[in-house]
Amino acid sequence: MIQLFRQQCAHWINLLPLRYVFIVPYTMLLLLTVSIVGGLSWNHGHLAVGALAQQLHHAISIRIQTHLLHYLETPHKVNQAIQDAVDLNWLDTQSSETLQHYFLKQLQLFDQMSYIQLGNENGEFMGIERHADHSLTVDIADKNTQGDMETYHINMQGQRGEKSISFVPMYDPKQQMWYQNAARTQRTHWAVQVGKSNWSEIFSFFGQTWLSVTQSKPLFKNGKFLGVVAIDFTLTDLSRFLHELSISPRGQTFIMERDGKLIATSTQEKLYSLSLIDKKVQRLVAYESQSLQIRQTAQFIQQNLPHIFQIQQATQFDYWLENERQWVKILPFSNDNLDWLIVVVVPEHDFTGEIDKNTRLTILSASVALLSSLLLSLLISHWVIRPISYLNQAAHHLAQRTWTQLPVERTDELGELAHSFNRMAKQLQELFEHLEAKVHERTYELAQANEEICTLNEYLREENQRMGTELEITRKLQQMVLPRAEELLQIKPLDIAAFMEPAAEVGGDYYDILQDNGRIKIGIGDVTGHGLESGVLMLMVQTAVRVLLSSQITDSKVFLNILNHALYHNLQRMQSDKNLTLLLIDYDNGKLRFSGQHEEILYINQFGKVERIDTFHLGFMVGIEPDIAQFVAQYEMNLAQGEGIVLYTDGVTEAMNEARQFYGLERLCDVVSQHWSLSALEIQQAVINDLRHHLGKCKLQDDVTLLVIKQRDISPF
Repeated sequence: MIQLFRQQCAHWINLLPLRYVFIVPYTMLLLLTVSIVGGLSWNHGHLAVGALAQQLHHAISIRIQTHLLHYLETPHKVNQAIQDAVDLNWLDTQSSETLQHYFLKQLQLFDQMSYIQLGNENGEFMGIERHADHSLTVDIADKNTQGDMETYHINMQGQRGEKSISFVPMYDPKQQMWYQNAARTQRTHWAVQVGKSNWSEIFSFFGQTWLSVTQSKPLFKNGKFLGVVAIDFTLTDLSRFLHELSISPRGQTFIMERDGKLIATSTQEKLYSLSLIDKKVQRLVAYESQSLQIRQTAQFIQQNLPHIFQIQQATQFDYWLENERQWVKILPFSNDNLDWLIVVVVPEHDFTGEIDKNTRLTILSASVALLSSLLLSLLISHWVIRPISYLNQAAHHLAQRTWTQLPVERTDELGELAHSFNRMAKQLQELFEHLEAKVHERTYELAQANEEICTLNEYLREENQRMGTELEITRKLQQMVLPRAEELLQIKPLDIAAFMEPAAEVGGDYYDILQDNGRIKIGIGDVTGHGLESGVLMLMVQTAVRVLLSSQITDSKVFLNILNHALYHNLQRMQSDKNLTLLLIDYDNGKLRFSGQHEEILYINQFGKVERIDTFHLGFMVGIEPDIAQFVAQYEMNLAQGEGIVLYTDGVTEAMNEARQFYGLERLCDVVSQHWSLSALEIQQAVINDLRHHLGKCKLQDDVTLLVIKQRDISPF
């Protein structure tokens, strides 16, 4: 039956002229739209209010949350900048003059900071305050003040007044809450202290015109606790930001603590009052706000959400205020120990007003459209169907390869379609006539392109073969000049094991151990980069060291400067930007003399205890400047039996595994210390095995060089 009904419908539809097929469905659709669009628009409009309110509340609260996170980053950044300055030795916390200038610069950079202070374990204190009239004072408590805190006026250049304007007797910063909160957060792990930031309660001193909060952080240097730095940060701009937010015509938003005390409001009302009797600041709570919306919302929250202290995720509800529904969204905000609530309140009519207006306009527009469609449908159908019949004839002509051009009377889309048919007919005619010629032409072009590709491939093959040959020759030369095992065995006083593995075909690491007329010269370096240029520079270094050693030059400063001078001018001629770190060691009867700049030297005593020796002040990068004599220094030490040193390049310590973790100098020291009782070769093999275990399936990203040198018994018996 269903199949028969479909066939009958299709039969009657096929009998209808095309113009009625256009008119009837279009008219019925408009009539149906006019009948139901009003009800659906009204119903769906009001149903959408809830979803729209949720979206608006969510967008506004997230925007406020993002602004708070960005706004509260400033104290973290300033405290971290102070820690970085201490780590880089740019800031001496023991110098009150240096601290004063540094703190003054921070106050000038950030308008929201009103006070910056530093107290240490010795009870010394330094702080700079920006007052309401933008004047500056500095507070100092140190040995010079005999433990009292003295206050002086300072100008914008940091010049201090001659006389103090006030003092606090026996001031101890360690008794202050900001100091104790930050100092309490430090913990120790493997002798490295980690400081965690801390926020204070929100406050406003008598005479201030703003709310403030203190952010404190413990300071460390080389793992040693120095003291606590703290910043008083104003919250004035938060209310201005909330006021400028585009919420709705009558929407309000505010930020409060969980006990109801206001932090900021979009009404920009005063958030505290000053008591002239006891000179104390009284914070404004939300249910005492001048704004009716904020006051009633806070009272509703207090009465109907007794678990407000347990709210840990976004919460939305509504209530009635003066016969109008209010939509409310609460979003918790946390930052370290800060725990605030972001509240957004929007009246329902702010949403439904435009929806009701649009519904009426929609119904009116649909009615006008229905009447207009009934009048124009016949004209449109005739206007559309006529050119379609002409285009149908054109399609039949094309199918029969009749290349006649049809007349075009219209300039609209159907006229453009007629033009397209005429162009298509002309193109098809040309295609059939010239297809064979075009195929031959394209075949010839492809053959030429193929010949050019073959020629280019042959050139690339020859160039790759040439470059491979050059790299192979350089690699063999590099391996040939490295010290052989039998050479190392001839150095009787020392047990030496050497290892080098380049990351590329030609590496940039350099090491050499030379013996000439009883003198032993040990060198290790790291050329920037890999490849041919780095390998050539390494060969130049090895040749220059051997020549200078044979020239009986014993002064390490002269030795290294001549070597640098020669390499510098060679690099200038090569127009190369390569350079290298280079450490040279002279050994003579148990005494070592170091000169040059490279990685840290590991000195190991006979019991396996490791001491790290920094070479930063012993030299300068080779090949950058023509004369480095002023930078070269010398360090001496003696080796007893069973003691020794370990030399390495950064390819060892910076080897990275799949988890992007470095091998690290600490791990190298541990492995060497654990195996120091073994021979130099066994110690070297233990380190290499541990390094490969760390790498796993990862490949070396840099050249690896490792020298293990132990003092044998040098007694004559």
